Amino acid sequence: MKIPVSISLSTYLAYCKQDDNCEPQRKLKSENFEWDANHPKSLSSICVEKLSENWVGSPKLDELIAKDRDVFLQILNTNVPLQILVDNIKNDVFWKRCYYSKWNDSLFTAEQKPWINLFMERFYADVLEKMNPKEYDPEKAKQLVKLCGPYVQSLIIKSLVPSDIPVQRITSPEMAELLTCRRQSEPKTTKNIHQLNRDHISLHAALGSLTNLTELHITYQLSSVGENYRRDQFQFINNDAKNLASGLEKCNLLKVLRITRSDMNCQRVKYILRGLSDNVNLETLDFSHCKIGDDGVSFVAKFISKHDKLRNLILADNMFGPDGGENIAHVLNHTCCGLRTLDLRLNNKLGSDGIAHIAVSLARGCNLTSLNISACGIKPGPLQKSPAGVWSALNAENHPTCGDILARAIGLVKTPLRSLDISVNNIGSPSDITLSNAICLSYLIDINLKRSGMSSMAMAIAETAAAAQRLRREAEKGIRFRRSAGRVVQARRVAKGMNIDADPILLAQQLSARPSIVSVTSEEGTYSIQTQPLPTDFGFVPALKSPLPSSRTSSITAVSTSRRSSHHVILEPVKEVRRTALVRRRSDGSLLQHRDINSQRHIKIYISNEDE
Repeated sequence: MKIPVSISLSTYLAYCKQDDNCEPQRKLKSENFEWDANHPKSLSSICVEKLSENWVGSPKLDELIAKDRDVFLQILNTNVPLQILVDNIKNDVFWKRCYYSKWNDSLFTAEQKPWINLFMERFYADVLEKMNPKEYDPEKAKQLVKLCGPYVQSLIIKSLVPSDIPVQRITSPEMAELLTCRRQSEPKTTKNIHQLNRDHISLHAALGSLTNLTELHITYQLSSVGENYRRDQFQFINNDAKNLASGLEKCNLLKVLRITRSDMNCQRVKYILRGLSDNVNLETLDFSHCKIGDDGVSFVAKFISKHDKLRNLILADNMFGPDGGENIAHVLNHTCCGLRTLDLRLNNKLGSDGIAHIAVSLARGCNLTSLNISACGIKPGPLQKSPAGVWSALNAENHPTCGDILARAIGLVKTPLRSLDISVNNIGSPSDITLSNAICLSYLIDINLKRSGMSSMAMAIAETAAAAQRLRREAEKGIRFRRSAGRVVQARRVAKGMNIDADPILLAQQLSARPSIVSVTSEEGTYSIQTQPLPTDFGFVPALKSPLPSSRTSSITAVSTSRRSSHHVILEPVKEVRRTALVRRRSDGSLLQHRDINSQRHIKIYISNEDE
C-alpha cells in the first residue's frame, strides 16, 4: 500500500508541481507516486484489483489477509451500492474516503464519531433535503431508515423542498384546516382561493424509526430558489408541524432539538411541544429566528415546568413581548425548572418591562448561570408598572428603572449567575453606576457591555471586576490568568506583597476577599471609587420556592445588610480566608510581614479611549 489515505490538494501542489531543478541532490522523493510504474505487479496485486472492480459483497473481507485487505479498501470504488458497503465494511479509513469523495467541504465535529456514522448522517440528510413531496414513497423511506437508522445520531436538515397544494381542490373543511392552516372564521376571498400553500415531506416515517437520534436541527426553508422565487416557498404550515410532532413522539433519546429560521407561530409550537411531552431526556430547546408570540411562550413555559432535565432554552429573535417575558420569569422560579442557560437576544419587543420580570426571577432564586438579553430594548426611563415581587420602601408610585432592578438582582442576592450579556441596550445614567457597583459585588466572570448605554467609567469598573473574579477562579484551578476583558487594556489586582507568579492556591486565597476601593486611571486623570452597599429603596418579595430554609433574615425580604445572607444557596459560597493566616512571600521567597487589618485592596484600571 503506497499511502493509507489521500493527501490534500495544497500538499500535492506544493511538492508535485515543483521545478525539476528544485532540490537536485535529493534522491528519495516520497511525493512521486509513480516510482514503481515500471515494476511488474505481483499476482496477488492483480487479483485484488480484479476483485475490487467487480466486488458485490463476495468474497468477504475476513477471507483476505491483512495486507491484501488494506490494498482492497484503498482501491475499492465508493460507488458500490450502499447496502453492500454497510453490511460488509466497517473500516474507518474507507468510510472517511467515502465521505470526502462525496462531499468536498471540511467537517468540524466536537465529538469523535466513527466515520460510518458521519457518512450516514450526511447522506440521510441530503436525501431528505432533495426529496420532492410528489415523489415521496413511504415504503422506500422505511427501507432507507432501516439502512441508515442505526448509525444516525445527529441529523441536520438545512432545507426542505415544498410542493404546491391548490386550495380549490380541497372539499373537506377539516382537510382545509389541516393542510392550509386557515382558520375557520377567516373570510374566503378571491385572493385566498387562488393562493397556493406549500406542504413538505412527512417526517413521521423519516424520524419515527431513528431509535438512536439524540440531536435534530431542522429548518423549513429553501437553500436555493432560482428564478421561480415566491414568498410561499418558505411556508411552515400546521400539517408540517403535526407530522414533525408525530415523528418526535418516537424519538425517546432526543436531547437537542433546534427548529430555526422557520415560519413557526404559536399554534405550531403547541403541536411540536405536544409531541415532546413524553420525552424525559431533552436538554436543549432552540426556537431561534421564528415568529413565536406571547401565547407560544406560555406553551413553552408550561413545557419547562414539566421537564426538569431541560437545561438550555434559546428563543432569540422572536415576536413575544412583556407578557411572554413574564411567563418565562414565572417558570424560572418553579420547583421543577432546571434551566441553566437562557438566551433571549434580539427580542426588541420585550423592552424594559419584560427584562424587569427576568431580573426579579433572578433575585427570587432561579438557577440560571448564563443570561443573554442583548438587543432587548432596555431603556433608561422608569418602568410603566413595577413587576410582581418588587416592593418599594419609599413610594409605591415611584417605579424603578430596569437597570436598577437588574443591579439589585445580581448585587443584593447571591445567585449562581456567572455570564451576563446586556449589549446593544440603553441602560442610561445613573443606573449604569449602580449596575457596575452590583457587578463588583457579584460572582460574574463573563460580561458583555458593548453598546449598552453605560458610561466608559462604569463599563471599565464592571469589566475589571469580572476580570478579577475570573482571575480568582482560574487561580483556584491552577491556571495563571493575565489577560483582561473588553475595552480594558490592563486590569490587575494590587495587594501588598502579592506575587502574580506565586502558588495558585495561595493566590486564590489572597483573592478571596473583594476589594473595597477601585482606582480608575484614564487620560483625564486618576479616580478612586469606594465600593459601597447598594441602595435599599426597594427589595424583592421571596418566591414560594426555597431550596433550603434559612434561619437568618433573608436579604430579599428585608433591608439588605450583606449579599452573603441570601436564601439562595444553589452554589456554595467561597469560604472567607483569615488574613492573619496567609503566608505571603516575595519573589525571592522571603517572608513578608502580615498585612494590617486596616490596609486596603485596590483594583487599578487603565482605560484606552482609542477606537478599536
